[in-house]
Amino acid sequence: MSTNNTTINLDDFPATTYEEWRAAAEDSLKGAPFEKKLITRTHEGIDLQPIYNQADLDALKIPENWPGLAPFLRGLAPAKQKAKPWLLSQEIPYGLPAEFNDALLSDLGRGQTAVSMRVDAATRKGLDSDQVSPELVGNGGVCISLLSDLERALDEVILDAVPVFVWAGASAFPLLSAYVAMVEKKGLELSSLQGGVVADPISEWVAAGAVPSDTAPVYDEMAETVRWAEKTGLRTIAAQGSCWADAGAHGVEELAFTLASATESLREMVKRDICPCVAASKVLFEFSVGTEIFANIAKLRAARLLWWKIVDAFGGKNGAMFLHARSASFNKSSLDPHTNMLRATAEAFAAVMGGADSLHVAPFDAAFRTPDEFSRRIARNVQIILSEECGFADPADAAGGSWYIESYTKQMAEKAWALFQEIEAAGGIAEALKKGVVQSAVAATAAKRMDAVATRRDSLIGINLFPNVKEVPLAGSPDTGAEIYEARVREVQFGRTDEVGQIADFASAVVAWKSGASISEVSKAHRAGVEKTQAVAPLVAVRAASAYEGLRANAYAYAQANGGELPKIWLANFGPPKQCKARADFSTGFFTPGGFDVVGGAGAKSVEEAVSAAVAAVDAGAKVVVICSSDDTYPEIVPAFVPALLAQKPGVRVILAGYPAEQVEAHKAAGVQDFIHLRVNCYDFNRQLQTALAIA
Repeated sequence: MSTNNTTINLDDFPATTYEEWRAAAEDSLKGAPFEKKLITRTHEGIDLQPIYNQADLDALKIPENWPGLAPFLRGLAPAKQKAKPWLLSQEIPYGLPAEFNDALLSDLGRGQTAVSMRVDAATRKGLDSDQVSPELVGNGGVCISLLSDLERALDEVILDAVPVFVWAGASAFPLLSAYVAMVEKKGLELSSLQGGVVADPISEWVAAGAVPSDTAPVYDEMAETVRWAEKTGLRTIAAQGSCWADAGAHGVEELAFTLASATESLREMVKRDICPCVAASKVLFEFSVGTEIFANIAKLRAARLLWWKIVDAFGGKNGAMFLHARSASFNKSSLDPHTNMLRATAEAFAAVMGGADSLHVAPFDAAFRTPDEFSRRIARNVQIILSEECGFADPADAAGGSWYIESYTKQMAEKAWALFQEIEAAGGIAEALKKGVVQSAVAATAAKRMDAVATRRDSLIGINLFPNVKEVPLAGSPDTGAEIYEARVREVQFGRTDEVGQIADFASAVVAWKSGASISEVSKAHRAGVEKTQAVAPLVAVRAASAYEGLRANAYAYAQANGGELPKIWLANFGPPKQCKARADFSTGFFTPGGFDVVGGAGAKSVEEAVSAAVAAVDAGAKVVVICSSDDTYPEIVPAFVPALLAQKPGVRVILAGYPAEQVEAHKAAGVQDFIHLRVNCYDFNRQLQTALAIA
């Protein structure tokens, strides 16, 4: 230990310029292109630099801005209080009102601070549960057919203290009037309520693959809910980005399409003589957050900036965005599912740093079964830890001023605004849906992202990187859809009243609910006739892991039919570790995502030793032998090893790790059938191998 007490003064060290740093970086690349090696291009087409500095921030020319002030780039509140952070708005994914309520009360008593109620497909369609097929009942949310269902679902919830958000589908009118009926029965003041019953027609239409030929009735209903809620704190309009993100859209597309949806609603409200300030204040935005932390922070910050710009263009003076963030589903896995906890933690951090006003963190098992109490608790605790232990509720816009994030935000906003303007030029989001413009864009992006996972340019731990092929998959929950359906049918039939008459306005809908009307009766009575629809290309939620999960399912099925043994691959390693280990490790990582049990011994010292070990491995069940060594030694090894092995085991498949271009034809002539290397599509290769080996 030095005893020198001399103080180090940083001023004694000259500052390094960017040019000097770049020169040193290029020198270390030894001739490789700087742009290729050190600049990363995102799926949005944004080039991420390896280093940022004050000059990057100065070039943005961002005007001085404080949290809580327009254009709200830095969030809504000038300072957040530790005792009241973002709303912990965990979703309760249960179909029966009583089951939903039991879980909700439990979670509210353990840290949850808001209610986020998703309703099932039957409820969103405005149909009673006995009017639809069983799979639409309790599918993705609670089933509400009668006022008593809503009362049971929210029983004992202190409605004037806990914000309640109900995601209603294409129209908020039926469920909002039911909510008001319930509140009035409880004797509560409507002005004391927080949250809302919100409708997002665009996301509902694109999911269903059908747009009404005449959209006016839907927006007429929306206008009615906005007028009613004007003097309350309740929101009635939603713009949900998760419908785009879950189908594979990247951040810029999610931003542009979500803002276009909100703009469509805002424009329709203005047409109906509603002040843009009032209409804008009733919009609840929902955005998906993935594991790309900085990209998602930038996306949420850009969203607030762009919404303020849109509202300002309409003449509104209050472009503050209330932003609900929700864990992405695109990146979740059913294999090694506890890694989803890590993904969700990164997502929650990004949402909080991005300034989300409320947040839902997905339970780790939500991708393949109905979450239970344990998985709900883990997801909820992620938020509690970030707030109470990490103190992330304290600072306002902690990311503000970062050279990297400010640059990222600016680029994200510019690209999203350009795409948004294209949608507006096409006549708005509804017209773009009819033309298939947005669906085609999302499908193309999803295909690129799926290919990036297939080729392992994008990694999913436990799926295409470091998979545990011998894991025992967690069982999914039993299908209770039929049970929920039968229970709901009995309850609705028991509680049904006579057919109600014409519901002329919101007040009469509230009266009808109190009189025992069902959601179908309220919906039909208020909107006479059956809507004609135009079919459009639907958006379908996808998961990046699903293709590899299919390969693993094939391998598990094979194992069940073969005494529990997964299909085996033998690594014929040649030479000491420095000669074979790199390619042996690569081969293991390449084939285990396909469900193969990859086994290899110490590096063989001779061809005869390697042949003997490979023959023994084939006798023990190996169907494939992979040669692992160096390009320099392959010309000596391959011509001797492969013919000798095939002479004893003619049915075995021989693969070489690497692709020495000048040697390929000679190796093929010796009997090598395939080559694996970094440029090979891992998923496609494993799928074709499974097919060739009769595993698929």
